[in-house]
Parts: sequence; structure tokens; C-alpha cells
Amino acid sequence: MITIDVKSALIYLLLVALIVFVIYLIVMAKNLIQTVKSLNVVLKNTETVTKIASDRIEQLDGVADDVQSAVSDVANAVKGQQNLIGALSNIIKSLGSLAAICRNAKDEPEKKTK
Repeated sequence: MITIDVKSALIYLLLVALIVFVIYLIVMAKNLIQTVKSLNVVLKNTETVTKIASDRIEQLDGVADDVQSAVSDVANAVKGQQNLIGALSNIIKSLGSLAAICRNAKDEPEKKTK
């Protein structure tokens, strides 16, 4: 006949629970490693997008300055403080800058696919 006392049964039960807990921790660590690796990929993509957005903002800032200058020149020309031809040349320059940015934006996706 097999006799098991309560103390040894509790010890065996505690050992089984400990083994299950260690296996659970190993699985959690494996999942955490996969999550950290995917997070690194996401952070690299975010860095790339942020860099592109920063470059675009700098380009658009230059265009905004050109447009502001052109509008102020037109306003001054209307007031008679500057000639109209100079104001129109500034408007054409600002439109040229805007067109260059648009061309760069269209060419950039083609460069990424190559």
C-alpha cells in the first residue's frame, strides 16, 4: 500500500507549480524578445518618416518665405513703393521653387522602388 503524507504532497505540488511557472516565464521572455525586435523595426521606420517630414518642412518653409516675399512685393507695388515687374519676377521665382519641390516629391517614390 502507498502512503503519502500531506507534507510531501504539498512539496511535490509546489515543485510542479514551480516548474510550470518557470516554463511560463521562458515563454514570456521569448515573446518579449520578439516584441522588442519588432519595436526596433517600427522605430527605424519612424525615424525614416520623421527625417522625410523634416526635409519636406524645410523645403516648404523656403517656399513659404518666397511666397510671403512675393505677396509683400505685390502689396508694395500696389501701394506704389516698388515696380510691378519686380513683384511679378518674385512671384515667378516662388512658383519655380514650388514646382521644384513637386518634382522632387514625384521623383522620390520612383527612387525608393529602384
